[in-house]
Amino acid sequence: MRHSVIRSLSNPAASSFRESPVKILAIRFARLGDVILLMPALAALKDRFPDSELTLLTGHRCAPIAELCPAIDQVIAVDRIAMRDGPAWRALRDMIGLVRNVRQRRFDIAIDFHSFRETNLLTWLSGAPVRVGMKRYQAPFLGFCFNTPPILEDKALHVAEMFRKVAEAAAGGTMGPCKRSIIGNLAAHARSKADIVLFVDAPVPERIWPPERFAEVADFASEKLGAKVAVVSSTERPNLADRVQKASRNPHQLLVFTDLTLPRLAALIASAQLLISNDTGPMHIGPAVGVPTLALFSVGYPEHFRPIGEHDRFLRAMPIEDIETQKVIETLEQMWTTAGRDLRR
Repeated sequence: MRHSVIRSLSNPAASSFRESPVKILAIRFARLGDVILLMPALAALKDRFPDSELTLLTGHRCAPIAELCPAIDQVIAVDRIAMRDGPAWRALRDMIGLVRNVRQRRFDIAIDFHSFRETNLLTWLSGAPVRVGMKRYQAPFLGFCFNTPPILEDKALHVAEMFRKVAEAAAGGTMGPCKRSIIGNLAAHARSKADIVLFVDAPVPERIWPPERFAEVADFASEKLGAKVAVVSSTERPNLADRVQKASRNPHQLLVFTDLTLPRLAALIASAQLLISNDTGPMHIGPAVGVPTLALFSVGYPEHFRPIGEHDRFLRAMPIEDIETQKVIETLEQMWTTAGRDLRR
């Protein structure tokens, strides 16, 4: 295993590798959706090198979902916002501690999937003999931090495909299709089940389809399809789910959640036959657990972030209010027919 990795990378720095298993560090902070979209690339990398130890360095808010990925052996969670906004002395202390932690793990390969200046530097400071990085489009790149050619970001590709290109550069060649689950171990987190999950939240108002429209969709699903519907929003905006329930003709039939942890949210979505969601991080949980997903887009870019499963769909309008309720219902009905045939991935 160790020597196959060395040969595939064809990098003289790799001569310092220790005995197997090879230890791989993947770095990706930012949003929940990005981390979920990275998981297929990490799973394919793990399939390529099954004896490796794969560690993901990510934000503390994304860590709970990363810990559910069977391909990831360990997660290092960092609160970057606290580092940025807190006292300088504390940020320096935490950064020194993080670098020490990473260096002590003695990684063989470090892969920067984020490519900000600080992640470039962290890749370099990891001390890994092989350091691979993505160069973001028209963004600064500290080339001295890497000893392999940069992988140029291609804006024509879906984010998941771009992540795969970076992983293939680290693997030394084209990887086969992912054979393992992206998110697993959900049974311990299951509390409720639903046939259809509506995720009605989003980080900015421009991405939030009106809750009263979601209520119409929920009423159609429960009255015409006989579906058990769950409505989900975050703790930051619980009023969105409340507005759906108040506008519904069947408020007491809806399961309403405003305080789900990420593992419990993933378990709820995994129990469903279909997910309808605004363009936001939890939307990507549906494809990751094999649930057909209908995404509602506005200011986001479907070409980069759309759900990409065989039975997934998306609708887009700007402003988002221009997505017609009837169009969502028609798409739901078509997807429900497919889901009813047990064609989930």
